[in-house]
Amino acid sequence: MSKINKEIINKVTETLLKKTNKRSTNILVARFGLEQEKKQSLSKIGDSLKITRERVRQIEANALKQLQKSKKDSDFNDVIDKVKEIIIKQGGLCVQSAVGEYLISGLDQVQKNKIMLLLKCSSKLVFNKATLKNNSFWTLKNGIKKKEIESFNQFVINQLNEIKKSIKLKDIKEMIFETKWKSVFTNENGDRKMSMFLLIDKQLKRNLLGEWGIKNWRSVSERGNKEKAYLVLKKKKKPLHFRKIADHINIYWTHKRSLPQTVHNELIKDDRFVLVGRGTYGLSEWGLKGGTVREIIVSLFEKKQDPLHIDEIIDHVFSHKEVKRTTILVNLADQEHFVKKGEGKYFLR
Repeated sequence: MSKINKEIINKVTETLLKKTNKRSTNILVARFGLEQEKKQSLSKIGDSLKITRERVRQIEANALKQLQKSKKDSDFNDVIDKVKEIIIKQGGLCVQSAVGEYLISGLDQVQKNKIMLLLKCSSKLVFNKATLKNNSFWTLKNGIKKKEIESFNQFVINQLNEIKKSIKLKDIKEMIFETKWKSVFTNENGDRKMSMFLLIDKQLKRNLLGEWGIKNWRSVSERGNKEKAYLVLKKKKKPLHFRKIADHINIYWTHKRSLPQTVHNELIKDDRFVLVGRGTYGLSEWGLKGGTVREIIVSLFEKKQDPLHIDEIIDHVFSHKEVKRTTILVNLADQEHFVKKGEGKYFLR
């Protein structure tokens, strides 16, 4: 099998289109977006050719049937065989959006559109169109059925709605351990297969942390600076300055740039975030406390109800706030609130 590259995709596409008449070729080029990224609608093509949209649909369908039955060269067969390998490796199915990238990384949209045409011209693959519920995907002929995928995904959705939190793939595997679904995902490609099942359902989404949840949940929606900042901090597992948070947001989500000051303004108003130093934020779910150094020390005394050694006080403040040691010592020297005893111990006045 020859190595699949952009040149081969272009060559195979040109060879295929020569097998149809000029009008059919023009319709396929427009419908699949073979010359420009945006695909044209049946109505727009019909208007330009002065025929009905239904007639355009018929010509497209007949041209694809003709190309499916036509004799193919070795380059075409190599492309299809490689895609079959990809589908098998992913557990017997692959979402349409991923096929092109798995075949050749870094493709532009026109190249991906050409691959779509090639696959549609193969009798060995089955294309499952996108619906209101599902994303489009490919399977092998006589392969996995859509009903099986939908049934499993509905089971997962029901479980997620019951536990009300996003979870990782290993947790879903534990969830199905004593169900009929266990045998479906036990082969060597079981994890990839389960991921593909989940990627097909439009209600499900995997977030930056690799957790699966319902698409509109806060933990997976990834909409807005606050949700993105939350995921960044969860991923990094430590407090970060708002400028660093903005930098990470712009690395992970490239479609719209976030400004540091905008991030800062939004985080300061959200209870999930705690300002632990000058411009540095952590998550309240980590047990971090906001407020001044003195307020943090007072809260520790109120909790312990005993004199405390200076080392314990310093460790406690450091666990909640990014400050210098001298800042803590200056606060402890405030005799209006704290009294020093022998052997480095303090108590609350």
